[in-house]
Amino acid sequence: MTERKVLLIAGGSGSIGSAIARGALAEGWTVALHGRDPDKLQRAVTDMADLGPVDGFVADLWEDDAAEVLVAEVAEQYGRIDAVVDCTATGPHGITGLLPDTSPEVFGDFLNVSVGWIERLAHAAYPFLSQHGGTLIAFVSDAGIYAAPRQTLIGAARAGTIGFIRNFAVEAARDGIRTHVISPSYVEGSDSAKRMGSERMAKAATRAGLGLPRAEDIAPLALFLCGEGARRITGQVISVNGGLNA
Repeated sequence: MTERKVLLIAGGSGSIGSAIARGALAEGWTVALHGRDPDKLQRAVTDMADLGPVDGFVADLWEDDAAEVLVAEVAEQYGRIDAVVDCTATGPHGITGLLPDTSPEVFGDFLNVSVGWIERLAHAAYPFLSQHGGTLIAFVSDAGIYAAPRQTLIGAARAGTIGFIRNFAVEAARDGIRTHVISPSYVEGSDSAKRMGSERMAKAATRAGLGLPRAEDIAPLALFLCGEGARRITGQVISVNGGLNA
């Protein structure tokens, strides 16, 4: 068993996950980086190799046992898991836009890889997080907090995740586990920002008095919540939006 604390970052090859990983390595964590694309994941691991101990773990969220397999592989390699941060963002086509324009046949699939995924991940990681008083953090979007058009299905799924985490926090605290939700809005330089397009991002930026956050603005919050300084904090839902929503 490694003596260093182990942080599992699901969806760690993305911009936010990578920023959290870099910060964690700088703070002395061992990082288990998860991704779905083996090539992208390997590039991320290679880029961070000089910063500290980091390894890649491939798992496909669409597989029903992905969470269980991922956690088991990480625990087998390191002998412990002290924190889990879920940065995954996925879903089928047909879930965005006005409700009449969406596709009911994929509604269940989206819930399975959003709310269902974090529930399975929490269940699989629970025995390891309870050993040393660990932390679970779920990332959602502000659609789960603030109502907006074209976000009906996404908002429902993100609100479901928030409801799960808040209730889970109450019972998991009995075993020393802390859990939170971090909710970014528009994140500069992220893959989602690229999908939204420059015009939509520019409009959001004009409304955010503090400026739209970058991945590097979000990572320190996640690391704080996983650290000893937050040992009496749990069940929080924190939006990082630069003043876009309040």
